[in-house]
Amino acid sequence: MNLKAWEDFCDELKNLGKVIADNSPDELSKNEGYRYLLRLTRLASEMHFEHSFPNHPSFYTLSNETAKIGGDNPDNVYLNANLNPSQQYRVYGNVGGVDYLSLGIKENKYHIDGTMISHAEIEITQQHTDQEGNFSILINQSSSADLKMMPSSNMLIVRQTYKNKMHDSKAVLKIEALDYPDDIPLLEERELEQKLKSTFGFVQGTTNTFIKWVKEFQANHLNSLPLGDQKFFQAAGGDPSITYLHGYYKINPDECLIIETEVPECDLWNFQLENFWMESLDYRFNRIHLNNSCAILEGSNLKMHITHKKEELINNLVTQNHTQGAMLLRWVNCNNPIIPKLRLVKLIELQ
Repeated sequence: MNLKAWEDFCDELKNLGKVIADNSPDELSKNEGYRYLLRLTRLASEMHFEHSFPNHPSFYTLSNETAKIGGDNPDNVYLNANLNPSQQYRVYGNVGGVDYLSLGIKENKYHIDGTMISHAEIEITQQHTDQEGNFSILINQSSSADLKMMPSSNMLIVRQTYKNKMHDSKAVLKIEALDYPDDIPLLEERELEQKLKSTFGFVQGTTNTFIKWVKEFQANHLNSLPLGDQKFFQAAGGDPSITYLHGYYKINPDECLIIETEVPECDLWNFQLENFWMESLDYRFNRIHLNNSCAILEGSNLKMHITHKKEELINNLVTQNHTQGAMLLRWVNCNNPIIPKLRLVKLIELQ
């Protein structure tokens, strides 16, 4: 490989650090922004180097406990696979203890313009499984497919939602190509250069996309959770079965953000706190999200208390000393979403 291609990649990544510095609202966000670039680079290399053989497909994850994108759901296990639209695939496995399982065919253009358009979606329900929970889904461009690709389809996203991700038995999924079992190509110079470009393109596209989002939330969704344009959210890879209510919190250490809402009729719901880069806060060690399984309700009414540190308050979530960041409420399969009411109060008022 021409050394210049590698140096260009490193220089472009270095220059992206200025985007972090120029957009960070505080020192903590800037520090987490540089970590964010490292995480995105790790994810992008998995996608464009390690799992880049659509005729020999394999699952990888673009969001997990330590690498996160665009309001990742702490209740989810995500899987991704790169697709060749001329190929056909079978996804099969067992649903295990999953509460919601969906497969989506996407046109991933994060490395080009930061978008990910949905081409087809399917929720795996009892009609797709046998008595033991086993299922098999056919993916191709024909009308007989369970999940139909389009000529520009290039990615499969699997969303698995659990009431308690740490303890529920996980779904088991495998993917196989049914045609064109060619050899895996060697990493030649030209291909390496293209993969480096695509890797940086993904990091840059993802960073710029969600900076635009969070700036919008910062300006117009401050301490609120409005409905927003759902088609806009889905254009970045969102699930059409989910109503997304994005907001932006700003809370001082002596304050509490109270969120109150009636829970509408829906299959599942959850709420989460994020940092400025729309990464979910570290849910391995702190309570930063709630769902329909673990929240305490009064009838159908939900009241959450958002604070910097743990307080003796019902449904208390902590920002881990983040003064500001994004937040997100999801209603899953909800025909009549409800907009919560939010108010900021002094902690002393709640004593």
